[in-house]
Amino acid sequence: MRRFLAIITLLGAGLAWSQEPAENLGPGPKAADISKNLVEALPREHMSHEPVSEGLMRRTLDNYLRSLDYDRSIFLADDILSFRKQAADLQAQLEAGDLSFAFDVFELYKERAADRVEKVLAQLEAGFELENDETYIWKRKDASWAEDEAAWDDLWRKKTKHEYVGLLVSQELRKIDAEKKAAKADAESDAEATAEEAAEGDAEKKAEVLSPEDRIRKRYEQFVTVLNSHDSEYVQGLFLNSMAQAYDTHSSYLSPRNEEDFDINMKLSLTGIGAILTSEEGAAKIERLMKGGPAQRDGRLQPGDKIIAVAQEGEDPVDILYWPLYKSVRLIRGEKGSTVYLHVIPARDPTGSEVEIIDIVRDEIKLEEKAAKTKVIDWKVGEEDYKLAVLLLPDFYADFSEKTGEEEPRSSSADVRRLLEELDTQDVDGMVFDLRNNGGGSLRDCVEMTGYFIDRGPVVQVKSEQRVRALGDPDGKTLFKKPLVILVNRLSASASEILAAALQDHGRAVVVGDMKTHGKGSVQSLMPLNNADPGLGALKVTTAKFYRIDGRSTQLKGVSPDIHLRSPSDVMEMGEEYLDNVLPWSWVAPMRYAPVEDLRETNEVLREKSAARLADDEEFQKYLKQIDRLAERVNRREVPLSYQARLDQALADRELDRLREEGVSIPGGADEEEENADEEENEIDPEDDLILAEGLNILVDWIEHKEEGGEEPQAPAEPKLDELIQEVQQQQEG
Repeated sequence: MRRFLAIITLLGAGLAWSQEPAENLGPGPKAADISKNLVEALPREHMSHEPVSEGLMRRTLDNYLRSLDYDRSIFLADDILSFRKQAADLQAQLEAGDLSFAFDVFELYKERAADRVEKVLAQLEAGFELENDETYIWKRKDASWAEDEAAWDDLWRKKTKHEYVGLLVSQELRKIDAEKKAAKADAESDAEATAEEAAEGDAEKKAEVLSPEDRIRKRYEQFVTVLNSHDSEYVQGLFLNSMAQAYDTHSSYLSPRNEEDFDINMKLSLTGIGAILTSEEGAAKIERLMKGGPAQRDGRLQPGDKIIAVAQEGEDPVDILYWPLYKSVRLIRGEKGSTVYLHVIPARDPTGSEVEIIDIVRDEIKLEEKAAKTKVIDWKVGEEDYKLAVLLLPDFYADFSEKTGEEEPRSSSADVRRLLEELDTQDVDGMVFDLRNNGGGSLRDCVEMTGYFIDRGPVVQVKSEQRVRALGDPDGKTLFKKPLVILVNRLSASASEILAAALQDHGRAVVVGDMKTHGKGSVQSLMPLNNADPGLGALKVTTAKFYRIDGRSTQLKGVSPDIHLRSPSDVMEMGEEYLDNVLPWSWVAPMRYAPVEDLRETNEVLREKSAARLADDEEFQKYLKQIDRLAERVNRREVPLSYQARLDQALADRELDRLREEGVSIPGGADEEEENADEEENEIDPEDDLILAEGLNILVDWIEHKEEGGEEPQAPAEPKLDELIQEVQQQQEG
């Protein structure tokens, strides 16, 4: 299985093959110790305590194959059959410290990849028939591997043609944009504006230095170069991480080098462009943007976008497809004030038919910019004026590094307490608590913050091992008693879900937003694989799960809103359910607690009023139609390989991008006209945020409902075990 590989070398303007041997990799000096320790640690430390078994080994193999061949185009069906047969002995091999199987698979992967690159280069030489009426199924995560070489060749012919046509279309779209900019500059006859437009076009010009053929050649040259540059630590780390993730998607093995880079990946949210990245389908995917960061302020980069190339100021772009994430992160990061050019496949067009170039000036995200903040808004409904507060919380942060002398450490709970105390002096009528895009953070701050809105009672149940413990608010004090609306979306996760669920269960808040929140209801701990030898790496392992006080888990299902307001993330593949090897939904016994009131009838009234109002709102109906069109675009599984058909499709899709021109703002976005406006004012602005505006209207509906003598507050009946059992049965049947 170990063979010489052909590698690509750049000769002049073209590429040629050199039959130089590539290094055959094998287990490193500590591989046996790492393997044995991991096999022992995972069943012991993971909350499921699942023993290592043949079934776990099958999941490990599936994870490993997915990490190598995500679109099932490199290996053949016979290869997979052979791997699955060998996996029967995998448990015994790992327990003995033998990782040779992982390296055998990787060496065959390199061999198959080199063969495919030869086909790509040959196809580029032969050219393409751009008028053929054929399509390419680009979504291949669950496709079958090619049964024979003929099917394999045809798959790669279409795959390469798909990339080629996509680059041609992107080139044409950039040309159209440049012509529009030039026409606009001529019409305005503004020399300064013309210079600015020209500067903005530098990135586009750079992207066209290479022809589509040369871009593809260079991309695959880099693919093989990166592939051959991997060392033993990379391969065994990839395989052992696949084993950790066989337990659940949030557990992972960190090799010594990846452990060292762990802080780099995490701190990307605090420097550079202000984005949390994950690796998906060979690209660096935007998981979340940080409030106050350069990318969030710019507004063009969105969660779900995939970065496939990066260019530094004045330099050619570097393709980062197939790169390890930590290397991509290092390339994207840079000095404050420098500009990075990101080549991005937008989340709204996952087929890759259009590649955007987004230039962002790197900056440091100061804690103050991502800290909690409030704004009091004078909101007029009919003839009535209301004084409403909006509380924006991007993260549940706890930054102890700022402590100096007697100064208290900075935390989200302390900041929110101070802001609520300030609001108490302003006599507001109610508040909207915005937790959209809040990915969680400090559990302690989350529990303490929840207590600000209730007198006393439990907040969350945490189950680790076989023990369930409750965390709650013990102080008997309430800082805010007025009507409270909580905004959530599919990027609201972990601590955000705990707070929203607790206040919903206590009958203290009306939750408004996407069909569900993210659904991350688990806790991870980072620990050395072996305390006696730090050189073996570390284990990030799931040790507990969160449960609502009514007994239901937030895992997988998240938190369902009382009032659903559709958003773009509702139609995109965002949430725990789209991840691999997710923990199932489950339940524990409900707790005894005294809810503030039963809001079921109130919520029904508020839902009806909101639906009626939005049905007559032209802007919101236009917004919903755009979401429908976005759903059609995201769910598209095939793309045309005819150049004209693809161009027509791309031009039609661009209608979707005219939201801002038509006056409809997608929540979380930023309009170009306001880029230079005061940042703090823009962060909480219902004029540019339809969901926030409706949240304020719902808040007013609740205030009026109380004033009109709505139903008397009454404690809801305690959750019944038979209702939870029925929900478990429905989940199992689903």
